[in-house]
Amino acid sequence: MASASLALALALLPGCKTPGSFREPVARFQQGNTEVSTALGQYYSEMNRFERDLYLDERLYDSGLEVLATDAAGRPTPLLGKIFSPESIQARMDAIALLGVYAERLATLAGAENPGKLPEGAQALGTQLGSLGKQLETLVTKGDATASKYVEPVTTLVGVATSLFLEARQGAVLQKGIEQGTPQVNAILDLLEADMVEVLGPQRLTGAKQALASRVMYYNTHRDKLSLAERRAVLDDIRRASESYEALVVAHPVEMARALRDAHEALFRFARAERKLESFEELSTAMQSFQGRVEIAAAAVKRIREPQKE
Repeated sequence: MASASLALALALLPGCKTPGSFREPVARFQQGNTEVSTALGQYYSEMNRFERDLYLDERLYDSGLEVLATDAAGRPTPLLGKIFSPESIQARMDAIALLGVYAERLATLAGAENPGKLPEGAQALGTQLGSLGKQLETLVTKGDATASKYVEPVTTLVGVATSLFLEARQGAVLQKGIEQGTPQVNAILDLLEADMVEVLGPQRLTGAKQALASRVMYYNTHRDKLSLAERRAVLDDIRRASESYEALVVAHPVEMARALRDAHEALFRFARAERKLESFEELSTAMQSFQGRVEIAAAAVKRIREPQKE
């Protein structure tokens, strides 16, 4: 995703000098941040397909239900409607990219011998991220109920991140950036976590359980009327539905948001600490842990999308 590469691009701007031992932790953080953005983007976008499949599923096993584009109230059914529009998904991924930009700049300031000023980079940063808050406000009018909650922390963090690129007073800027940025970072991550724990997770798990139950009920009701081939087809469908439900039970996409929070906290601790070998080692260990947690959670999300087949 283009937005997810923003942190990496900024890391290559002139003036971002870091000690050699610090490059690996920063690279691990950037890679993990990109994986989080991609995996969560897939998880959000898959909700639209999942709801459509569930809607059609009900009609496959219940011939009394019609397939309609709109319901009795004129609202789009899951056949055409979307829980999250592409714009809503992209805005959330941009928010994750913003976290990466902010934390990367803090880390660079903490590790740089001469952080310097980046007027051209700062101007591009402000232009690219400055529209994110306005985009989120627009989404509210398009039916994205939670978008409004992102506006304040995102807008505030954009200002903090931009100021970090404009200032060259290393110590004072770091302290101010951490004090102003930490509440906004936590607020954005809390919103992402709430999306998954309170809305997406339960909704998807309930839907998967319903899909499995409808197949089981259909088989038990019609098994004496089905041929061997037909029973085999329905039982295969039950097996796939069971695997999908199992994958959702064991997968925890929210772990990616929590891992990202821990990685940011590690960067904050490093930014506060003196530049000693122990600080680099602690940060490096934290980034290795972050990357491992993200890889495991991303693999679980992929399994949700692609149930195992014999």
